[in-house]
Amino acid sequence: MSIITAGLLISFSGIIVVCLGLFDVIPDATKTLNYVFIAIGWVFILIGIIVRIVGMKLERKHK
Repeated sequence: MSIITAGLLISFSGIIVVCLGLFDVIPDATKTLNYVFIAIGWVFILIGIIVRIVGMKLERKHK
């Protein structure tokens, strides 16, 4: 698996976690827990973006 694909998967998992927080999928979650899910999801999205950018720079150097 390339590093770009790994970054994409990290971003997608972050999007899923944000959706869990936004759409109240977890029935016993309080508002604070929903905000925590949204914050964690955004962290995953940002990490995925950074990993993809680094992967693209590494790939460009090798060519």
